[in-house]
Amino acid sequence: MELFPHLKCLYFEGNGCDEISGLASNPELRCLFLHENAIMKMEGLDNLISLSNLNLADNLITTIEGISNCEKLDILYLARNRIGRNGLDDLRGLLTCPTLTTVDLQSNKISDPECLEEIFMKMPNLKVLYVQGNEFTSKIKNYRKTMIAKLPTLMYLDDRPVFAEDRRHAEAFARGGIEEERKERDAINKEKAATDEKNRMAFRDMIKKAR
Repeated sequence: MELFPHLKCLYFEGNGCDEISGLASNPELRCLFLHENAIMKMEGLDNLISLSNLNLADNLITTIEGISNCEKLDILYLARNRIGRNGLDDLRGLLTCPTLTTVDLQSNKISDPECLEEIFMKMPNLKVLYVQGNEFTSKIKNYRKTMIAKLPTLMYLDDRPVFAEDRRHAEAFARGGIEEERKERDAINKEKAATDEKNRMAFRDMIKKAR
């Protein structure tokens, strides 16, 4: 890739390559798509200081690593790999890249529920997380509510968004279980009713002035 020092985006998916190499001369690369290959190790990324989007889904990767120099990395796709077979150590590479906002780890081998507190809760900018298809999700009681309550920056989890009401419900449940959640739902309904009444009154006033 030495002939393309100003390369910004590279698509090289589905080519059967088994390693990441030859990118040392491409520091301006922003998007790298290497999904559907046979890559076993995350390497050769040290010089990609401008990289923001990295897709390594559908490979043979076991450990997240090699991204500490990717100071602008925002999105990381690693679905359908083999990450988690060696426990939490396979995930600690995520903590070397605090800029990450979107992480896709669907259908890997993550079984330890401690990944929530030891990994995901330590990611300061995490907004979108896909982890369905991993064993650990069935080991966390009230999985979705617990994840939302413990990840305050999260805006999307697995198959749907995290709305403001979802967060209020989850945080209330974390405080006091189902009874506290019911109280929060009642409070939300009252707030909605008050807002609706305020809007109706404003509309009436607008109609009167128009006459």
